[in-house]
Amino acid sequence: MTKVSVTPEVFSFVSYDSGEIAAVVRDLAERLVVANPIIVAVDETTPLSRMSAMLLDADGDATISIRVQSGALEDTRRFTNFSATNAALSLGRMLLRARDRLRDDFVDAPADSDLSLAENAAWDAYCAGRLERVGLAPNEQRFRYNFRNRFGFADDVDTTFDRLWAADDLGWHDLPRPTSDLD
Repeated sequence: MTKVSVTPEVFSFVSYDSGEIAAVVRDLAERLVVANPIIVAVDETTPLSRMSAMLLDADGDATISIRVQSGALEDTRRFTNFSATNAALSLGRMLLRARDRLRDDFVDAPADSDLSLAENAAWDAYCAGRLERVGLAPNEQRFRYNFRNRFGFADDVDTTFDRLWAADDLGWHDLPRPTSDLD
C-alpha cells in the first residue's frame, strides 16, 4: 500500500478529513500504478483551486509532493465541504503529472508553476483522458473548452485534443505547443 500523508491533519476552515483525502489518494495510486510515497499539502485558507505536483527526488523512488488549494477538493454545491469525486479528479491529474515526470521523456517538462496556460491545458487534457480510462468521469467538454481557449476553435484543434484524450504513452515533446499568442 502506498504511503500517503496529508497536511493539515485537522482542518479548521473547511469540512475536510485528512483520512478521507488519504483514502482517495491511496485508491488513485492503486488505479494509476503509483507506488511512490505521496505527500498532500492542502491550503485550506483559500477557496481557489490551484494545484501543483513535484518530485522531491530525481530517482524512481522519489516522494511525490502535491500542493493543492482547498477549492480543488470542494463540493461545488456545498462550499467548504469535501467532494471525493472532485478530489479524485484533481489529485488524479497531479498524480499522473508526477508519474509522467518520473519518465525520461518528461525530463524537460517545466515545473508546474512555470507551465504556460497552453502547456497546462494540453497536459490536463492528456491526464484527464487517462483518468477516464481508469474509471473516473472527468467532464470532457470542460477540458476541450479550456484546450480550445488556448489553441483556437478549429477542427484541427479538436483533432489534436482527441489525440491527447485518447493517448496513453506520450512524452513531453508530444504535447502540443501554441502556434499563436493565444497563450
